[in-house]
Amino acid sequence: MNKFFPAIGFSGPMTSVGVQHLVNEVLIAPKYRAYTTYGDDTLLAEFRENFGPGFGVSVVGEFDSNDQFRYEYCYPFMTSEDVTTEKKVEIEPRIREEAYAGSFDDARVGVTVIFQLQNLIEYYKRYGEGGNAMAEDRIVSTSLCALSVDGSILLPIEKSAGEAEKSRKWSERRTDVVERAMNGDNGAMQSLTLEDMDLYTAVSKHIQTEDVYTVVDSYFMPYGVECDLYSLMGEIKVVRAVKNRITDEDIYQLKVDCNGFEFWVQINKKDLYGEPMPGRRFKGVVWMQGTVHYLD
Repeated sequence: MNKFFPAIGFSGPMTSVGVQHLVNEVLIAPKYRAYTTYGDDTLLAEFRENFGPGFGVSVVGEFDSNDQFRYEYCYPFMTSEDVTTEKKVEIEPRIREEAYAGSFDDARVGVTVIFQLQNLIEYYKRYGEGGNAMAEDRIVSTSLCALSVDGSILLPIEKSAGEAEKSRKWSERRTDVVERAMNGDNGAMQSLTLEDMDLYTAVSKHIQTEDVYTVVDSYFMPYGVECDLYSLMGEIKVVRAVKNRITDEDIYQLKVDCNGFEFWVQINKKDLYGEPMPGRRFKGVVWMQGTVHYLD
């Protein structure tokens, strides 16, 4: 998690002393705090402090029976109220720390999307000890954001109006076929297999004389061994330039569209190669985070 602090404007070496300083900064006067009982004599707590519009640092820890707070971990975050998906989300606890990960299948990107759950305390109240075991069934939508420390800007692929419309219809049809295949439709599975073979043949032919990024519009795929890291490329819809109020570092917040799958990506200006503009493409590695919204 520490490697993503540059995405919120702390690009200096993040030593244990630096992390402790950030933790103290958050605990002095947090803008957000939440608590819930954890076991017989422990209180689980989360504190957040914003260091710019929609981003900051979250500190998670416990109050023991002597009312002493011991922080377990902290992480940089970005939040947004924009809904990314209304798919059913499954929540699972992480092994190493008191944290949770959410996951869902989305036909638009064709992979299982896994993210760090941001509203930990709210979920634990509903689903943890004494909580509501049906909490997952009451999740109606999810807002995703991502942090990146390695990105670049690519120019868009030139298309005529007719080509753009044809591409849009093909994408919608393929998303529908993938959705049916995920639901067990054998005909859709066979259709996808044949389409993928034809697509592989076509791409293999084109990349003999063309750059792959002039053929591929967007992609979204797992990256490395961490389950919530992804390599992606997508069209930039919105660009916001903001600053970290402590370090005064320049930061970009980009709304990225990967085949209709839209979410916000935040990256330090120092770590982004190129000038972001709507219509251009963002390519990079991101750490996915998300907030789930409930029916009540």
